[in-house]
Amino acid sequence: MHHIRAQKICAWSGYAAILLFGLAFWPTSKWIPVPGPGLNALEVAALYQHNANGIRFGMLLMTIAGALVAPFVAVISIQMKRIEGASPILTYAQLSVGSVGALFFIAPALIFGAAAYRPDRAPELTQLLNDLGWFFMVMPVGPAFVQNLTIAFAILGDKSRTPVFPRWLGFFNIWVGLFILPGGLMTFFKSGAFAWSGLLSFYVAGTVFGIWFQVMVFMLLKAIKQQATET
Repeated sequence: MHHIRAQKICAWSGYAAILLFGLAFWPTSKWIPVPGPGLNALEVAALYQHNANGIRFGMLLMTIAGALVAPFVAVISIQMKRIEGASPILTYAQLSVGSVGALFFIAPALIFGAAAYRPDRAPELTQLLNDLGWFFMVMPVGPAFVQNLTIAFAILGDKSRTPVFPRWLGFFNIWVGLFILPGGLMTFFKSGAFAWSGLLSFYVAGTVFGIWFQVMVFMLLKAIKQQATET
């Protein structure tokens, strides 16, 4: 039963990842509400100068959150492989795009951390790093969208007498994928709902993403328990 315990630990890492991600933004970095792209260079520089250590610590938490996404993605793949059997193409696709997605927790944290590392540099350079960090965080919706679709297609294609996941979870993943797509439009906007700090690009997508983590952990634990009874 060692692999069952290992799977449970990997599933719980999803809860840990989203908790650390939340702590990285608030209260450590104090980025709720999110500082938007409308701030000028001096205002952006002031954010880093007034809370450099908080941002540094928050970004450290965020890199750990990104690392914890990897075992979470792995256990999703294990359960998807139970569905697909000998030809787990969707399983491998989910593992690939999910692993890429984990990097978009870590990469923006490194960029924001670099901005906070020397908060006394030229404000325009701090603004450039800040812009780049938000682009890495909000805009790469493609990997997450494809990940949701691979999970959904695997679940909806499960024709076994005792499905690994309920069908509603497949449709749930499709809707989650659709809700996070507006983030990809942030490159065209500096204000409004589609800006990186906007209602759709950040708050709706972020809330849906957080709910997805919680729902998937809960359903993974149920699937792992079912697997244990079959072993």
